[in-house]
Amino acid sequence: VGLVIGSIIGSGIFVSSSQMSRILPSGSQLIGVWIFAGFMTTLGALTQAELCSRMPVTGGLYTYFRELFGPALGFFYGWANFMIAGSGAIAAIAFIFAGYLGEFVPLWQPPQIWQTWPLTIPYLGILYPAADLGEKLVGSALILFLTALNARGVKLGARLQSASVTAKTLAILIIIFIAFSFAEHGTWQHLARAPSIRSTETSWISLWFLAMGGAFWAYDGWGNIAYVGGEVRNPKKNLPLAILLGTGLVIAIYVLVNLAYIYVLPIEQIGDAPGNRVASSMMNTVLGQRGVTLIAALILLSTFDTVNSSILTNARVYFAMAKDRLFWDGAGVVHPTRHTPSASLWLQGLWSVILLVSGSFDLITSMYVFVNWAFYLMIPISLFVLRKRKQGEYGDTFKVPFYPLLPLGFALFTAVYLIQTLVVDIQAYRAHTQPCIKSLMGIALVLSGLPFYIYLRNSRKTNPRANH
Repeated sequence: VGLVIGSIIGSGIFVSSSQMSRILPSGSQLIGVWIFAGFMTTLGALTQAELCSRMPVTGGLYTYFRELFGPALGFFYGWANFMIAGSGAIAAIAFIFAGYLGEFVPLWQPPQIWQTWPLTIPYLGILYPAADLGEKLVGSALILFLTALNARGVKLGARLQSASVTAKTLAILIIIFIAFSFAEHGTWQHLARAPSIRSTETSWISLWFLAMGGAFWAYDGWGNIAYVGGEVRNPKKNLPLAILLGTGLVIAIYVLVNLAYIYVLPIEQIGDAPGNRVASSMMNTVLGQRGVTLIAALILLSTFDTVNSSILTNARVYFAMAKDRLFWDGAGVVHPTRHTPSASLWLQGLWSVILLVSGSFDLITSMYVFVNWAFYLMIPISLFVLRKRKQGEYGDTFKVPFYPLLPLGFALFTAVYLIQTLVVDIQAYRAHTQPCIKSLMGIALVLSGLPFYIYLRNSRKTNPRANH
C-alpha cells in the first residue's frame, strides 16, 4: 500500500488545483473532479495490473506494445516518451521547482514586451517562449546540472529520495493541519459557485473533461504501480487489495488537501495563485511569509529529487530502444569509464530544456496528459489480446475483477476523454480563450517520429545487425 501511495503522490497536488480552478465554477465541482479522476485512475491501475501479471517483463509499456503489436507501436510509445511524456515531465517539474524557488529569491524577468513576443506554429497556435523566462532559465539550469551529475555517474543516493518522500508527506500534512487549525476566516461557503465567475454556455460535463487533465497530471504515477506485481506475494489476492487501498488513500489525501485550499481561499483566488503556486497562496493567507517559506522549502526538496530520478529513469527507455534499433544508435552507447548512458541522458536533457523554454507549464502538462492517455487506451486492448491468447494463465495470475466490464469501461472513458479534450481544445482556440490547440500539439510531437521510424525500418531491412 505504501508503495502504491509513493508511486502516485507527486508535485502536481501543489499546483494542479490552480489550473483546474480557472475552468471550474465552484469548489464543490473541483472536489468532484478530483474524486472522479481518482476513480478512473483505480480502474486503469487494476487493468494494468493483470497485464503485468500475465506478461512479467522489464521495460514497461514500451515492451508490451512492441511484443504484442509489433515494433511500430513500441517505437511511437518510446518516441512519445522522448518528445513529451518523459521529457515533458522533467520540464514541468523543473518549472515547479523554479516557481517555488522564487519564493526565496526574486527571479529576473525580461521586459513585458519581450514576454509577449509570439512564436506562431501554423495551424496549431502561438507560443510565448520569453514568458516566465526567469522560471524557465532556473528550471533549465536544474535539468542540465542534474543531467551532468547522472552522466558522470554521480548517485545522489537513497537518502535524498527518503528525504524527498518525507518532505512531500510533511508538506501535505502541514497544509491540511494549518488550514483547519489556524485559518481564522476559513469558510465552507467557498464550495458554492463563485458569483464573480462569468457564466458560460459550456456544459458542466465539458468543463469536467477539460479540468480533469490537471487531476490526471497529479495522479499519473499510477502507471508505475502494476510493475511491482511480480514482486508481490500471492498477487491474486494482495495486488488488488494494495491498489484499492493505496489509490483510495491517495484520493482521500488529495481531497483533503483541496478542501484545505477551498476552506481558506475562494475558487477565484485558487485560480489566480501566482505561478499556480496554490500551496504558497494558502499558507500566505493563514501564516504570512513564514508559512510560505516553510512550504516552499519542502516542495523544493521534493521536486529536486523528482527531477533527478525522472532524468535517470526515462533515459533508460531510449537506451533500451537504441539497443532494439528503434532509436538513434548513439543513445545505446555506454560511457567507457563512467558506465552511464551519457548520450541518452544529454539528448533527453537538451530536449527537456527546449520544451521548457518554448512552452508554458499549462501547455507542457496538457500535452503530457493527452499523449499519455492516448497510449493508456492501449492497456485494456492489450489485456483483451492476452486474454484471447490465454497467455500467462497461471494459478496465481491476478485477474481484474468484473472482467470485461471494468477494462471495457476504462477503455470507453479514455476514448471519450480524448475526443472530448480534442473538441474542447479546438473550440477554445477558435474562441480565442487559449493561444494554441494543446492536444493537437501533443499529437504533432508524436507524429514527428514518423520519418525517423521509416528511416529506421529501412535501415533494419538493409542492415543484418538490425535483426539480432
